[in-house]
Amino acid sequence: MGWQDIYNYYIVELSKPLTRNWPIISSPFEVTFITLAYLYFVLSFGPRYMKNKPPYKLKTFILVYNIMQILANIWIVKEHITNGWFSKYTFRCFTSDPTSPSAIRLFNLVWWILLLKFLDYLETCIFVLRKKQNQVSGLHVYHHVSNVAFIWYFLKYYLDERLTFIPLINCSVHVIMYIYYFLAAWNSKLQKSLLPIKLYITRIQLVQFFAILIISSQALLPSCDMRIGYAIVIFTINILIFIYLFFDFYKKNYMWKQKTQ
Repeated sequence: MGWQDIYNYYIVELSKPLTRNWPIISSPFEVTFITLAYLYFVLSFGPRYMKNKPPYKLKTFILVYNIMQILANIWIVKEHITNGWFSKYTFRCFTSDPTSPSAIRLFNLVWWILLLKFLDYLETCIFVLRKKQNQVSGLHVYHHVSNVAFIWYFLKYYLDERLTFIPLINCSVHVIMYIYYFLAAWNSKLQKSLLPIKLYITRIQLVQFFAILIISSQALLPSCDMRIGYAIVIFTINILIFIYLFFDFYKKNYMWKQKTQ
């Protein structure tokens, strides 16, 4: 079997017919190129470029970026509800019908979420340009890159509308998170007054991951016909990694500080 045959088998034949020819999903090259360019900029080129330069303020850009994130995430949550969540679909395991019009609309919505996750890459680039390299943590970069990878894989090979509860929960949390970021970026005095809220934002993120883990565990029930494969196992491990990294961040930034006060 030649390289062309291997490519056709894994990238074309194993992929879902519905999304096989979708932009960005049809081949792994676009998502790989964008992600590698992101990693190169935030870990190598960006810090070297900024080494002898004063930090950019970018206040207007950050405010506009946060507004875009708030509006985009509100729209995504609304579209989830419009297309069946809390009416046709619930957090309890149900029979999948990926060919239904509502499921297909949800898959289209997930494609837009993938674009939004690419936009999230800008957040790290802003850190670099503002010379806040300490915020370019392993947790931050891993979180962004793994989100892109799993969404791309979902659209390419999985397509189960039951799993769209994950972006529903995640985008709901992001609405709260980016409202906080917007207010904190408005002025320094407001940022200081809002600082205690940052603790609760991290807690909400942790609760989010536990909720996703608990709801996803229904796939193990005999009554749930969800296909269990290595992708689900890897996804579960990824959620556990998120929980560990976010709790470690929470412990170092909040619990440790409370003990020293």
